[in-house]
Amino acid sequence: MLDVLALVIGLAAGVIVQQTMGGDLLVILYVTLLVIGIYLLISVPFAGKESDYVPSQRSFRLVWGTLITLAGALLLINEYVSQEWYIYVVMVLIVIALLIAAQYLSASKEEEK
Repeated sequence: MLDVLALVIGLAAGVIVQQTMGGDLLVILYVTLLVIGIYLLISVPFAGKESDYVPSQRSFRLVWGTLITLAGALLLINEYVSQEWYIYVVMVLIVIALLIAAQYLSASKEEEK
């Protein structure tokens, strides 16, 4: 239910941003991606417990929330402030490195328990 609510809020925010800032209709999609990614990141602490055999809900929400937020943010940046292509590549590489570090630290913390 909260997932649907996040989607509706994202669409509403996307319409507001598109109407006030102008731009392509795809801006609605970009803002929706951003809001859904932020929702997933906010819900990480409330996700289920770790499992030994499958990726946990926390890991799933952290990784996908970060990647969806990054995609929405980069698409919005590209819509309103076009940059050189290598800026986007550097931003993606930095975020992926931070994700790997977060997952590694989380796994090592679990092993200590």
